Amino acid sequence: SSYLDFTCSDVRQWWAEQFSLDKYKGSTMDLFTWNDMNEPSVFNGPEVSMPKDAKNRQGVEHREWHNLFGLYMQMATALGLTIRSPTDSEQER
Repeated sequence: SSYLDFTCSDVRQWWAEQFSLDKYKGSTMDLFTWNDMNEPSVFNGPEVSMPKDAKNRQGVEHREWHNLFGLYMQMATALGLTIRSPTDSEQER
């Protein structure tokens, strides 16, 4: 398995861009998103998470950012849904 490194702002921006209607095929403005399993999990090891010494792109160990993974994923998803949503002035047209 592999995981997006949501601790990197460029990864969060890329994720947010995936929610645009032209990229998210079959999506509509009424489609909502449920982020489940918001932190990496490993089901066949001594721990139920990534190894504590796994590192992100900046070299920080997983144990330091495990709980931030879900927060950053949620932030990126919310940004993507906000970007794709029309502003109030566009809705009035």
